[in-house]
Amino acid sequence: MSGTTTPNKKPSAADPYSKLAKDVDSRSNLVPIIVGIIVAVMVVVGLIAVLSSRSSTTDVEAGTGAAAAKDASQETASVQISGEDLPPYPSQPSGFLTDPASDPATGKTIPTLTGQSFDGSPVTISADAGEPQVVIFVAHWCPHCQAEVPLVQQWIDEGRAPEGVKISTVSTGVSSEKPNYPPSKWLAGEGWTPQVLLDDSSGSAAAAYALPGFPYFVMTDAQGKVVQRGSGEVPIEQFETAVMALVGDSAAAQSSTPAP
Repeated sequence: MSGTTTPNKKPSAADPYSKLAKDVDSRSNLVPIIVGIIVAVMVVVGLIAVLSSRSSTTDVEAGTGAAAAKDASQETASVQISGEDLPPYPSQPSGFLTDPASDPATGKTIPTLTGQSFDGSPVTISADAGEPQVVIFVAHWCPHCQAEVPLVQQWIDEGRAPEGVKISTVSTGVSSEKPNYPPSKWLAGEGWTPQVLLDDSSGSAAAAYALPGFPYFVMTDAQGKVVQRGSGEVPIEQFETAVMALVGDSAAAQSSTPAP
């Protein structure tokens, strides 16, 4: 019996593109994942930007020197000066407060400074404040000021500044060619709370107060008369003791004043 033979079938050849197709498919499956990661990163970056902008606005308290500095439209301004200039600063090592008994400015009334802050808001420093005062002269490029300002601000933030003492600042010696310019950016970054009066480009306010170096401190009683001065990096403990003495002197003066 003759059988029938089935023609031999050739084995199907392997598809040379099958592996490539699988690779493409696997890669295409990754596309949504990659896109999702990119979107997530963009969202995080956006959140960081928003939070940073919020913190930069909320960290600066309205009405402070830092707030005026943050909205700065100028770094120097004209200043009007009335009253007699303070006598020259006595010769002594930097970084100390003067001995009031040997300082020729002791008992002298401070000159009145009428000017503006960084944002153009009016600022006046005068003997008419009705309370003891500390006037601090700073220069943005001075390394001693850069060291002292954060210490004083920390002292204020810790609630160690006594009530009834007015602290004012004069930004002077400004130069765009010197380090740490502009002063507005520096003081805003430090969160500086005391008001800031801008000196003119000639340093007229500094000259009227007989500035010897930076930083420079002029402390007065409630009548605007000089009690003590200091220059250089004054230790914060020494600074605090002198400021607290202003409150004691003011209270003693009020108690010794006869009632009308």
